[in-house]
Amino acid sequence: MKREWTWSELIIGRLILLAFLVGLAVEVDLIVEHYLWPIAANELALRQMESPAWSQAMHTLDALHASLPMTLLSLVLLSGVVLLGPLLMVRSEAPTPSQATDKPRSSQRNLLALAGIVVLMAASTGCRPFDTPEFEEIDTSETGFLIPLEGATDKQVAFESESYLAERKVAAKRVQVPHRWVQTGRMYNMGEWMDTVRLIKVDRSPVTREWTADSSSGTKSTNEAIWIESKDSVGFSVGFNCTAFIEEEDTARFLYMYRSRSLADMMDSEVRARIQSVAAETAAKYDLDELRSRKQEMVDDVREDVIAFFKERGITVTTIGMFGGFTYQNPKIQEAIDETFVAQQKKVINMALFDAQQKENERIELEAEGQANMARTIAEGEADAIMKIAEATREAQSDPLFVQLKQFEVERDRIEKWNGEYPSYLLQMESGSQSPSLMMQLPAQTASVLGPPTN
Repeated sequence: MKREWTWSELIIGRLILLAFLVGLAVEVDLIVEHYLWPIAANELALRQMESPAWSQAMHTLDALHASLPMTLLSLVLLSGVVLLGPLLMVRSEAPTPSQATDKPRSSQRNLLALAGIVVLMAASTGCRPFDTPEFEEIDTSETGFLIPLEGATDKQVAFESESYLAERKVAAKRVQVPHRWVQTGRMYNMGEWMDTVRLIKVDRSPVTREWTADSSSGTKSTNEAIWIESKDSVGFSVGFNCTAFIEEEDTARFLYMYRSRSLADMMDSEVRARIQSVAAETAAKYDLDELRSRKQEMVDDVREDVIAFFKERGITVTTIGMFGGFTYQNPKIQEAIDETFVAQQKKVINMALFDAQQKENERIELEAEGQANMARTIAEGEADAIMKIAEATREAQSDPLFVQLKQFEVERDRIEKWNGEYPSYLLQMESGSQSPSLMMQLPAQTASVLGPPTN
């Protein structure tokens, strides 16, 4: 004859079944959270930028993962209602004869308390914090790299490769970072959400630095000048400026060389140190007096070395320049240089005045010499003309026709210039004499002789 189960036996059996279902739900959640979800999350996170389908799959699976604890809780609670609900409803009705042999009501209350504990255990499957979605945005001047934080050993070793980083380059502007639950205590709901991937962003924007000794200038309000020393052991500083950026194709190399350091940090540390090293090597070749005239050589050496050195490390240096003068460690050196410069300037001014006066003197001498040459030339020309006239006259005196012609010319001139009056004196010249031998005063002319007056 088949034995009929009592109410207590039924409820205990169903409580055991409910406890099994609670354990199964917890085990399913642990398997999904610690084994299945990390694998799927990493794969989907890395492929979410390949196409819209992968991105949609990432969002859908992340939503299902977030709702898994509540789904398991709902199933456990539903199982508890299905298993315990009918028995509790039957027990609330009038007792049957077969129930006369049951335990007292105190044992029933204990069983109900046990059922409540089981239900609370089931409810604990959904008591951990909600997995809030996390999104990271990539600016237009940034390049992102999505790196899995968990995985096989070979993938972790591959992180040391530049090609591996290049494959993880992110082109999207918004990336979702998946999480997984890590239990940190004995209770199921004691733990935290941890990232399964890491987004590393490399800022490619240009960065400019000015390293000066003056706190009122430069990038920072501190003394950041490049201190070096000449061959004759004179310490001084120079100011340098430098501009650099990261090209898109060099972002993986920069990240491989400098991990998560920014370009600004590299400019203030390694780039500045390299500039100082090369400038010091050049300065050590020359004494201070000679070095002041070799500033351009120093800048050329720095540019040639620094640009090539950091290009191999993913940093493109566009500008390197020296500005300002030398700032000497001993202020007296600068005072001596200033005094020397003032003396040199005075010397230059005096030499300029001397040269100007000398040129003025030379101009006056040249002008006087020119006038003398001109007067000499004129005098020589006149003398030559006179000599030629005299020579021509001597030659013509032997020609009677020439003498008669000249007499006619003189007579013509006399007639043209005569005013109608006779001379008051008469000079008589002896033959062959150069001076008059007789001078006589002529009588005054009468009106009848002069003729009628003219109107």
